[in-house]
Amino acid sequence: MRDERLSVYLHVPFCAGKCGYCSFYSTPPVRGEVEDYLDALEAEIRYWRSRLGAPSLRTLYVGGGTPSLLPPRTWSRLISLIEGLGNCDALEEATVEANPSSLNDGHLELWSSSFFTRVSLGVQSLDDAELRCLGRRHDAALALCAMRRVLRFGLSLSADLIFGVPGQTLRTWAASLSGVRKAGARHISTYQLTLEPDTPMGRRMPVLPDGYPFYRYVQWYLPRLGLLQYEISSFASPGDECRHNLAYWRQENVLALGPAAWGYLDGRRYENPRTLDAYLEAARRGFPDPLEGGELLRQRSRAVEAAILALRTRWGIDRTDFSARWGEGLLHEVEGLLAELPPHLLRDDGRSVSLSPAGMRVGNAVWSELLRLTED
Repeated sequence: MRDERLSVYLHVPFCAGKCGYCSFYSTPPVRGEVEDYLDALEAEIRYWRSRLGAPSLRTLYVGGGTPSLLPPRTWSRLISLIEGLGNCDALEEATVEANPSSLNDGHLELWSSSFFTRVSLGVQSLDDAELRCLGRRHDAALALCAMRRVLRFGLSLSADLIFGVPGQTLRTWAASLSGVRKAGARHISTYQLTLEPDTPMGRRMPVLPDGYPFYRYVQWYLPRLGLLQYEISSFASPGDECRHNLAYWRQENVLALGPAAWGYLDGRRYENPRTLDAYLEAARRGFPDPLEGGELLRQRSRAVEAAILALRTRWGIDRTDFSARWGEGLLHEVEGLLAELPPHLLRDDGRSVSLSPAGMRVGNAVWSELLRLTED
């Protein structure tokens, strides 16, 4: 691991407040907490620097929470801390998440003058009624303004959109899709609204529309706007795929930094302390081995997971690569299970096998079938 390029996920845990549907860990910052977080992050980076040397960073993704909630002066220190982890000159891609309600030109000027290449903007909808339903802090006009500003500073733009919102129609969904594309987004991620019981919307239990027609529509519509589906949830113009996400789907090493961040190193999946308080306590104790409590996947489980993750993408399972990594026997087992599926769910060019658009629509059922291979 010391000699390979590394992807990094860094979690900023602060938010102005919870959106109605959000189940990710975040907390409104109180006085002194941001500085405490940065001090702990500096200690965590020192720990990994001592363990890994000075790795060359391949991709970086700063998520949250709301990273754009931090003011530019705080971001200056955060960028310096990241530079202290390893060689940022080799970065192929560096993404930061932002919300239209907190993004300003100071952020964009700082990011564009550093190693950041890409902003993932939490648009979610361009319909004001849907945004109010979701508990977002911006309206459509502010989202469109934020997208224009990202592009004005020369950064690549990705937009997140949600379907299956109460009251949403295919007409409003189409308007959101076309609106963010016309605004200049070259990458769009679409997610079906799901409500956990501990979220504000989950406690109200509103009636949600069937997500299937919305997902089928986006599969039909976005390719007509030049964005191809390269992953279950994501569409991009050729060359604009999110390289950091592909690191997950290809089982590459991803270092986790910050509270509640997940990582994957040498076959071990691990999680950082789940709350800011627990993270600060871990920093005070010198970050006892984060990998110790992780899950070390058995070889067979890693292979099946590799097949599932590959099938999330339009490239699917490369037979030559898979058999070289995991053996021809397991490849034949995977192929045997896939052969039991209806033929229209698959695409097979002889070298690789992938899911068709219809197969993507029933992806969860396909994963369930493949997981049978991990059963003892």
